[in-house]
Parts: sequence; C-alpha cells; structure tokens
Amino acid sequence: MSRSSQRAEQEELRIRMHAAGMSRDEIAVELGRRYRLRPRAAHRLACGWSQTQAAAHLNAHAARLGLDPTGKAAMTGAKLSELELWPHPMRRRPTPQILALLAEAYGTDIHHLLDLDDREHLTPADLHLLATIRAKGAPAESTEAPALTEPVDHDSAVRAGQLNRQQFLIGASVVGVSTAILPNLQSNNGPASAGRESASEGGGDLLAELREAITAPTEQPSDRRMTSAVLDELAALARDCHSRYQEADFASAARLLPVAVRGVEALAADPPAGVDPRMVGRTRAAVYIAAAKLATKTGDHGLAWLAADRGQHAALIGDAPALVATARRQIACVFHDTGRPADAERLALEALDALNGRRSGIDDPDVVSARGALLLLAAMISVRRDDRAEAHRRLDAAADQAAVLGQDDNRLWSAFGPTNVAIHALAAAQTLDDPAEAVRIGAQIDTRLLPAPLAGRHARVHVDLASAHTSLGENDVAAVHILDVARRAPQMLRFDPVARSVVTTLLHRARGSTVPILRSVAEQTGISA
Repeated sequence: MSRSSQRAEQEELRIRMHAAGMSRDEIAVELGRRYRLRPRAAHRLACGWSQTQAAAHLNAHAARLGLDPTGKAAMTGAKLSELELWPHPMRRRPTPQILALLAEAYGTDIHHLLDLDDREHLTPADLHLLATIRAKGAPAESTEAPALTEPVDHDSAVRAGQLNRQQFLIGASVVGVSTAILPNLQSNNGPASAGRESASEGGGDLLAELREAITAPTEQPSDRRMTSAVLDELAALARDCHSRYQEADFASAARLLPVAVRGVEALAADPPAGVDPRMVGRTRAAVYIAAAKLATKTGDHGLAWLAADRGQHAALIGDAPALVATARRQIACVFHDTGRPADAERLALEALDALNGRRSGIDDPDVVSARGALLLLAAMISVRRDDRAEAHRRLDAAADQAAVLGQDDNRLWSAFGPTNVAIHALAAAQTLDDPAEAVRIGAQIDTRLLPAPLAGRHARVHVDLASAHTSLGENDVAAVHILDVARRAPQMLRFDPVARSVVTTLLHRARGSTVPILRSVAEQTGISA
C-alpha cells in the first residue's frame, strides 16, 4: 500500500471511530495498534493532522501562550517527525516541556504520548519530572493557571495540593524558550533589593527622564507651532501611556511619558487659538495621572504625589469632576502606600463627597467609574485597618456602582466594573489573612470579561492567588500562578511587592524540578534568591 493510500485509509478509520463515539485517546490507541505507530504519531493522526499541519497548530498554540513570540524556535514537519520516531537512532529527544506542549495541542495527557521504549531511554531527571505529573481527568484544553481566569475544565483545574504539572511545564517553557523576560529592565536596573524595587535602585533609573521632565521643565519655548492637531496628538499619546501602564509594560510607559509631559506643558504655555482651554487641561490631567500611577507602581512616591497633584489642578482647569476625583485618588494611593491611612481615607472620602454632591451627571459613566474606584480604595484602606465590616460595606457599595455601570469597562483608565470589584474582594480576603476565602473568590473571577488592555488586572488575580496558595502551603499551585504572571506581565515581578515576596518564599521552599525554573524566573526579574 502506498503512503498516500495508507494515510487516506487512516483518515477514513479515524472518521468512523469518531462517528462511533470513541474519544480521541481511544482513536489514538486503535490507530497505534493497527498501524504499529509510535504514540506521538498516533495522537497526531487522531487529530486528523499531517506532520506539517500539526507543526502549524503547535506553532500557533505556542504563539498564543507567548512561548515563542519571535518564531525562532518554530516547529516544522521534519522536527516533529524526529520527535515522533525517537528513540530511534539519530532522532530528536522530546523534552518534558515539548511533550507538555504536544499534549496540550493534541488534547491528551502527557503520559499518553510515551510508551515503554520512550521511558527506557529518557534521562533520570526527565523521568523524575514526568513522574510527578498527575493523570488528568479531561483533555488539556486550558494552559492557564487555575481559577476561572480563563475557560478551564473543573476536572483539570488545579486543586488544593494537586498540581497540574502539565500546566506547570507549559509555564516553565516561558523560561526555557525566552532568552530573557525583561531585557530592557535588566539592562537598566540591575539586581533588585528585597521587597518592592524602587525605580531609582540598581544600576539605572527607569524614571530618570520622567522625573526631569516633571521637576525641571525646559525653559526653551517649543519650536513647534501649537495647533488643535497637536492637542489631538497629545491626547492620543496620553491614552497610549495609560494603555502601556495597564498592560504592565512599565518600561514603555516610562519612555513615552516624558515626551507627553513636555508636550502638554508646551501646549499649556502656548495654547492654540480657538482651542477650548478645558480640553488642554483635561489632556494635561490625563498625562499626569498616568505619570502618577507609574511612579506609584515603581516606588517613587514623591514623584507620584507631585504628578497626581498637577493632574488634580489640570483637571480643575479642565472642569472635569471625574478626572479631579481620579487624580485625588492617586494622591490617596500615595498616602496609603506610605503608611498614612488616615490621610488616604480622608482624601478618598472627600473626593467621594464631591462627586456625590453634584446636582447633575451623577450617573455619567465616568463619574460612576470614578466613584466606584474611590470606594474600592476606601475598602482596601479599611482592610489595612483590619476593619472587616467597613471593608465589606465599601466593597458592596462599589458593587452597586458596578451594577449601575452595567459592564466591565475602563472609563478614565479605572478598569472599573464587576470583575474589578471581585479582584479587590480577592485581594481583601488575602490581606485579611483568609487565603481559603481568597481562593474561593478567585475561582469565580472570569478575567475574560475585562477590556483588552488590562493585562495588569489579569496578572493581579494570579499574583493574589499565588499569595493565597503560598499561605495555604500549596506551593506548586502558587508556582503555576507565578509562571502565568511571568508570561502575561513579567514586569510585575520586578515591581510588585506581593509577587516578589511570593517568588522569594517559593524559592526557599522549592524542591526538585521546580528549583531551576523558579530560580530562572527570579534571576530574570532581579529577585535575590
């Protein structure tokens, strides 16, 4: 029988078995038995794919996971053939990470891709790693960390004390394929100290140019003629700065913001004729609020306070109450992060009162979002005071505002909506030392509902769940979440104190195969082991 005829016969048999209600694994077993196929080839054919087609699916799957963004390690039909024929001489040995990727793409368990011949030729280290992988009760259709942050099958989700190691290996591939998680920040900042890494620590300063733009503006008049088109460009740049920040791409935001600051200051100094000065004020406010957020995240609270205060005054000139409230919220965040909860609460509640005292526009989506974001901050302030009752009252009030808004949104870059309320409830439970409740809340969060730019919010869920599982002693589950953060928003691992604390704890507790993977994450994000 010719090869093409045999392939047609195999496909016809596959279709018959599928029509008879056989599972993909059952189809693979029967194909392997009838045609004496190696298990990886049998499972590929059970999907109905040629080697070239399977390679394309694998590359697409790897791209979705962020494992090979540049395509430098692309799978080909020839490479896949070698992986399927191993351990025949001169064939390519599949690593546990590659096996995990194949299993995810083929919708099977990693163990189904190995037979006795494979196991007798694998290295002891690979066998040890594979031996820890539990059998899955359902096809591996999700490669994300557990909880409903992505569509996952409850049977294959990570449970307490039960790590889905196939997912762990997929996450570990982020470290194995990428040459560095943070090439830009690594070259600029050097090793981090414990806890939050300040933007001015290490060998460089992420915010140096932004700090200069804000504190030492140029006295030279701009040689560019100010027009309404310039205002439109700066407004678009301000939106881009916020998007980069919300994507947790802090390095890019730090590069854009100095240009935006200098631009809005030049515009304010020489406003174009016929342009509403309120629009200039609103654009300035948007830029300075973005700068305040970045400075807060990277630990420069003095710069954050200055930027937020400038944003507040610009918003007042812009006659934009919701923007004023947003800027005041950033000032309150500085107070909160620097151990002044009373001042933070006072300012947040005063901003709320100002919004609630308006005679019109109280149901405007921007106002509702600003009000909801202030309530969430006020709730977290109550959490820090260990006032559980008041924290829950404020979270409930924020949920009411989310219901008024009616959807997950990102008005004024607040990310406010029902999902963000739930994310804060998760954080509150963990801060109140109730990790079991945090895990329960996390299981109900579906971050697919968040608007597209909010990678930082996605990652926040995984950071807080990692912290909760670490508190419960479920270290391997926590490691899956940390690897998800390393893939989604790696710069959070450099600047988020909770994430850094979790990685440090996991490193101290790690045993066996998880040690080199977590150590690589720590080294690439400047966390001292």
